[in-house]
Amino acid sequence: MNLVRVFLTAAFLASTAMLSHAVEAKEAPVALDGNCAVCLVNGKKIVKGKPEYKVVFDGQTYLFPSEKVKQEFEASPEKYVPALKGDCTVCYAHHDGHRNPGTIDHISFYQGRVFLFPNEQIKAVFDKAPPKYSDVDLACDGKCIVCKVDGGKDVPGKAKFTAIHKGMRYQFPSEAVMQKFQASPDKYISQLKADTSTSSTTDAASQLVSVTGTTGCAACQFGVHPKQDPGELGLAVKSEDGKIYVIEGAHKSHPSLYDSRFESLKVKVKGKEIASKGNFVWLTPQSIETVK
Repeated sequence: MNLVRVFLTAAFLASTAMLSHAVEAKEAPVALDGNCAVCLVNGKKIVKGKPEYKVVFDGQTYLFPSEKVKQEFEASPEKYVPALKGDCTVCYAHHDGHRNPGTIDHISFYQGRVFLFPNEQIKAVFDKAPPKYSDVDLACDGKCIVCKVDGGKDVPGKAKFTAIHKGMRYQFPSEAVMQKFQASPDKYISQLKADTSTSSTTDAASQLVSVTGTTGCAACQFGVHPKQDPGELGLAVKSEDGKIYVIEGAHKSHPSLYDSRFESLKVKVKGKEIASKGNFVWLTPQSIETVK
């Protein structure tokens, strides 16, 4: 009987240890290299946190030097977390939403927020024009996603009702609406994407575009890639009004022109718009002609 009890006890301890390791393996990664987010925002100081004072927020573990500072973070975490969950806002803006992690070694402060970058060169781009990059993490242009999905209305949100989800800031007109989003954020995000995709596809299908401009490299010069072949650098056409048209499949349909895209050739493109974002438009070409 004693041997059985010893065996069962040993088995229990072993399974407990395995479970403990599994939980540790699944723990949210430590944010800011373990430095205190509150200290960064309030004092612009890098202060190491302690494992005994930790908070898991938006999939990351934040460490603090004391219980008091930890509680300050818990009271309003959206005030202290780094922009875009610590990813580079400049990279996000120039690479069509690509998430590239920043580091605590390359940090900027703007309007009470913390921004991280992968190197000093990209940090310098942000520092030169922070308003251009500081709100790339503001979802729906600051409008209420719940109001849009549930009621089809564009309702401006308020900064004091901000929820963070996967590094993006969502704003709402009231706390009640914000809590509705927080209860099931993925539901609203996926529904909005589905609605937007349907709308964009319908609009783009009927929109035939004709544009004249000069050629260039989409990725090298403008930081964007084709939608259908994102591994390609892409052919871009910059129109006189400053818009950038990314020509889908040009490396296959017009290989000679594609190889000469750095020569700033003047061309006329006709095609269907498949997507647009800000100053960028993606076209499936029907014809491309060189203009003399």
